[in-house]
Amino acid sequence: MPAETPHSTHDKPTALYFGYANTTPDLDAFDVKTVHPDTLLESPAVFTVIGESHYVGLPAFGFHELCSCQPVSPETAYETPLSTDVERTFRFDGDTLRATTTVSGRPMESFPGPEAATVAFRFDPGAWTTIRVDETRYETYHTYPEYGLALHTETSLYSHASHAERTCDETTTDTPQQTSKNRQ
Repeated sequence: MPAETPHSTHDKPTALYFGYANTTPDLDAFDVKTVHPDTLLESPAVFTVIGESHYVGLPAFGFHELCSCQPVSPETAYETPLSTDVERTFRFDGDTLRATTTVSGRPMESFPGPEAATVAFRFDPGAWTTIRVDETRYETYHTYPEYGLALHTETSLYSHASHAERTCDETTTDTPQQTSKNRQ
């Protein structure tokens, strides 16, 4: 049975921020709703629903994704507007892992519901964060009934040989939001 709690945001969010880092973010700064240990690429992983969205950690590969309605401060962060006409792709390229995340805004009716999710948390009627985990990928839904929006993400992970530098790139024309306003 999915967990549930009243959603307590005073202002309606207007964007979702995706941050990628090679170290674990300070999760004490977030309202953690539920934590689900699992595996990705045959390694321990953690999937966490936070009050603002989600966190996925794959420590063995130095991969940490933080997604929040509040600006985030990992090394690289991207802002995605809450809209049904958004489609963005971000890439994290680490020493031993490459991750590609595609974000797409969909109509609320496209949300499949929490039943097929590995992790599901209900904030309000119709307001969900769900995560479905597979062997080499995971997908999320973040629903916003106030916008008629089901924001869908799909992240595919690929392990590779080590290389000298760690980089993060976005394959769209948007640029990372790395200003001081993202510091919490």
